[in-house]
Amino acid sequence: MDMYFCKLRGGKRKMFCESALERIWGGRDAMALFTSRGPVAEVFRFGLVPIACRARNEDRSQVALSLNNNEVNIYGRAASEWKLQETLQGHDLRVTGIDWAPSTNRIVTCGAVSLLCI
Repeated sequence: MDMYFCKLRGGKRKMFCESALERIWGGRDAMALFTSRGPVAEVFRFGLVPIACRARNEDRSQVALSLNNNEVNIYGRAASEWKLQETLQGHDLRVTGIDWAPSTNRIVTCGAVSLLCI
């Protein structure tokens, strides 16, 4: 199974697929490479299912993820970990896109049946 995690480096957060990185890096352990660099790298796991899409708020203190299903989970940064704050529902099928407007702080999602939720 693929593990997805978020890495902080220089204030930026990025999503990675552990097994894809191991294939790219010739079988080397991706988790060991990220955690071996000391305090500049932090690893967060959001589960064993693929992350279909994601978006962050303006100050990057929250992230909205769709774990390849019809829900959007909003996580907030609490000290050194991410805590689930809210689960948004409204799509019948899988969520295919998320965007988070910086000025209005609104989240827009679209689903596999072309349904748009604001």
